[in-house]
Amino acid sequence: MNFEKTMRLFLCGAMALAVASGGAAERPLRGPFPLLVTPWTADAQLDVPTLVKEAAFVNRCGAGGVIWPSAAEVLGNLSMDEYRRGLDALAARAARPDFKARLTAVCPGRSSAEALTRARLVNELQKKHNVEMALLARPPDNATNEAAIVAHYRALGEVAECPVIIQTYNGKSPQQSVASIVALAKEFPQVYGWVKEESPGGLVNGRMAELVAAKPAIKTVFSGWGAKGWLYQGRRIGTEGVVTQRAPYADLLVYIWKRIENGDADHTLMDAYSKLLLMYNLGDTFGSNSDSMRGPHLYVLQKRGIFTNRLTRVHAPKGAKGKKWEMKDVPLSDLEKAEIDARLEALKPYLLKGEICPRD
Repeated sequence: MNFEKTMRLFLCGAMALAVASGGAAERPLRGPFPLLVTPWTADAQLDVPTLVKEAAFVNRCGAGGVIWPSAAEVLGNLSMDEYRRGLDALAARAARPDFKARLTAVCPGRSSAEALTRARLVNELQKKHNVEMALLARPPDNATNEAAIVAHYRALGEVAECPVIIQTYNGKSPQQSVASIVALAKEFPQVYGWVKEESPGGLVNGRMAELVAAKPAIKTVFSGWGAKGWLYQGRRIGTEGVVTQRAPYADLLVYIWKRIENGDADHTLMDAYSKLLLMYNLGDTFGSNSDSMRGPHLYVLQKRGIFTNRLTRVHAPKGAKGKKWEMKDVPLSDLEKAEIDARLEALKPYLLKGEICPRD
């Protein structure tokens, strides 16, 4: 690693660990890091202005980070050009003085080479906009053993010019050991040490405790899995934030995080968290998937004044001549909308400015 890159990484890591104090120092990487919901236009195009508007909302709520896009979108229906255009617009917005959240790019790949290409793009955007970013990087899909995973993260450690949050599970490759994650944090201290622990089944809480015990090499352990274990993990194990697909509820996530930090001084944490789970339950209530970023939550984004539609871009069925994409809407009855409205109303004490659609 050359001297110039070493200095860039040192400064990047120092800023990531500094606590904001009224000056230029960035917040440390901790707190809620919501993933943005990708907006689409009626003609199946990435809606960049709405994406930027959503990021600005999450930042205004006080989130520690703003993440885009989801790994499924990167590897499914989002082109490299769209990935670049979206991140470029987000980085331009993040460069403005009011934007305090750490813009974080999801950096997966079917192979290590594919992921490294995305990391180099982030390096480019940081220089272009003079903005500090981060990466959220899970193992490449084609990794067949832990040695391949570690080799990938070492290669990424040589390329990345910003902090990298390691996501520990992708549903395809083997599970990486806690020991190897800690070793990477010691080998690349300006790049690694931030972990989104998302192991399957009953492994996650024990692994979180091991990672927390490995401080200071490990700097921040984030909860995952949609924040469904966050209350326990944050209060009892010591996770210091959450990475979750719930941008519509960024202000509620921030409210919960502040109560976890202050020991629930006003005794509202349990109520606020239960109301978050009530919103998660919408998908099950209407017979869809509550863990999806979309579904009825698109209506929530509309109600909050961020999205203009409930459209999702999907691949057109085979045999559709000259048609790559089709748009799917989320049909909601008046009864279903009334139920969502009522649940949103119950959130108001914990929302930004106490409003469902907060105004500047």
